Amino acid sequence: MIHLGYGHELSSHTVAVEALAMGACFYGSLHKYLDDPRYSSAPAPSASPPDPLSILHAIRRDPSFDGLFTTPGPSNIGPLFALRESAVLGHWNAWQLASPTAQFRASQRAAAALLVGSVEGAHTGPAPFDFFFVHLLTSSHAARILLPAVPARAQVPLVRQWWLFTVAVYIAQLRPAVDLGRIEGVELRGRGWDDVQKSALGGDGRFDAHYVKVLRALREAARTWGDEDDFYLKAAIRFVDNWGGWKGFGVDEIEDESTYNGG
Repeated sequence: MIHLGYGHELSSHTVAVEALAMGACFYGSLHKYLDDPRYSSAPAPSASPPDPLSILHAIRRDPSFDGLFTTPGPSNIGPLFALRESAVLGHWNAWQLASPTAQFRASQRAAAALLVGSVEGAHTGPAPFDFFFVHLLTSSHAARILLPAVPARAQVPLVRQWWLFTVAVYIAQLRPAVDLGRIEGVELRGRGWDDVQKSALGGDGRFDAHYVKVLRALREAARTWGDEDDFYLKAAIRFVDNWGGWKGFGVDEIEDESTYNGG
C-alpha cells in the first residue's frame, strides 16, 4: 500500500505497477478479518474509548497480552492472533468509523504520536526509533493518498485494514508507552518546516529512505489537516534531533543492524 501510494502520488506508472505486482504475489493472512463480516461483529471492550490513541493506551493496560512476548518483531503477529484473537479483534472493533474524516485525521495524529512519543530518553541524545512504527505512519500517509482514488465502498475497509495492522504491530512491538509530552514539550526555538526539510536533505539520516519518508509524512499531515498547535512540526523536530537509527527487529533481524541505521 505504501508503494502504491507513492506511485499514485508521483504519477509513476512504474512504481504503481511494482506495487500491484507485490500485491498480486502475496495475500496476508490478516485479510480474512476484512473479508468475513463475522469478525467485525466481535464485541468491543467496554474500557476502550473510541479514538485510536486512547485505544492504544487501553491495549497497553490489557492484561490479556501480558507476558505474551519477550522480544519484539513481526514474527509475533502470527502467534498473537493464534493465542489472543478475541482480545485483538475486540480492540480493533472498538474504533467505529462513525465520522470517517474526523476519525482518520485523529488516526494520523496517533500514528505520529506512536512513532515519536514511544521513544524514551531521546531528549538526552540520539535514540533509535521503532522501525515498524515507521510503517504505521507511512502506510497512514499512503491511505490518505489512495482514499480519494478508490471506490467509496472500499474507503472505510481500507482505513480499518490500516487500523488492524496498527493494533497488531503495536502488540507485537511490546506495547510501549506513548507519551504525548515527549512531542508537546519540544522547544522549537524558531525552527520551522524549512529546517525540517534541510535536515531531510542534508542531515545524518539523509541517505536512509525511511528517515526521509517519516519527515515527509509528518509535513504532509500538517499540510492536510493544519498544525495550529505545531504538533506535527514538533514531532518532526524531535525526530530529527534525536534520531539514532532503528530498533524493534528482535529475533527477526537477519541483516546487519547497520543496514537500518543508514550504513
